[in-house]
Amino acid sequence: MEHRIRAVSIGGGTGQPRAIAALRHMGASIDSVVAMADDGGSTGVLRERAGILPPGDVRKCLSALAGDPECAFARAFAHRFPYIDDHALGNLVLTALAEEMDSFSQAIRVCEELLRCVGHVHPSTLDPVTMSGVTVAGQQIHGQARISYGGNAMRRVWLDQQDPAANPQAVEAILAADLVVLGPGSLFTSIVPNLQVPGIARALAGTHAVRVFVCPKIDSLGETQGMSVADHVDQLLSLASPPLLDAVLVHHADAPEFVFPYAPGPAYRTSALAGDVVTARDIDLAKRAPFGPIQAGEREISRIEQSVPVVLVRDFTGSESPAVHDVQALASALEEVLDQCRSVRR
Repeated sequence: MEHRIRAVSIGGGTGQPRAIAALRHMGASIDSVVAMADDGGSTGVLRERAGILPPGDVRKCLSALAGDPECAFARAFAHRFPYIDDHALGNLVLTALAEEMDSFSQAIRVCEELLRCVGHVHPSTLDPVTMSGVTVAGQQIHGQARISYGGNAMRRVWLDQQDPAANPQAVEAILAADLVVLGPGSLFTSIVPNLQVPGIARALAGTHAVRVFVCPKIDSLGETQGMSVADHVDQLLSLASPPLLDAVLVHHADAPEFVFPYAPGPAYRTSALAGDVVTARDIDLAKRAPFGPIQAGEREISRIEQSVPVVLVRDFTGSESPAVHDVQALASALEEVLDQCRSVRR
């Protein structure tokens, strides 16, 4: 590369740290833009009791950007206390700093210094937002955690607040980027909530960066059950005009894959979420439900190619869980996308 790539990762949940790891492997300068609709587990408790913006996905990105992710403090930052509402230390630190400094953004900056982060983390909005959605069966569901862990196939989701203001630092990072990576991660609860902040969508439309969607490998605990890779892309393309994607990365492996605790056949789930707050136990039980690979056949790839300039199909299988992308393979594919998109633009 002629210069250090300025990259932005957009998402949330457990998928975004994989993108950050790949961008670190590429030697990129990294900014992470994180969705702010999370309301489950430790994050949900802190949102309700402390009135703070959701710290959980911010914490995950901070840990992924730590100067030494394996050092004692970085590991402690991610440490959970099962006997204290399953809070992660990083969530508590962010909450305490935000209260002391009266600024969630400043709390993030202090944590970046403590962890000696190699990049920056930006909430997509600093407004308190919540989300709702409608299932394929027509049922309305309120709350990000219920959408994510309720086991319901979703048709669409939305932010309950009209026109939340985009975080200026997130907008600035997107406009200055060479590469913007959306995903991998849950489509409806990690990626879409960022794009439903109007200022973020406008920044994506106005940036000169190559905009890449990394399609997840699994059906996201039910919310995208039955959706193919092309269905994922169609959802993203429907959110803005002109379209916000220059390229799509799709996983395909020749060998049959089984995702723990995937069971052959249709993925049957039942929603057992009951209380006002989705607890860590609720989330753990939901994660034990069966799930499997997303359909990515030739017909699906052909559909994507009709609306997105560059589509790369690669095997992202690694030595870790089949549900996650291999970091080196993802980094290599992102570099390949950059080269192809630059050639198309020339």
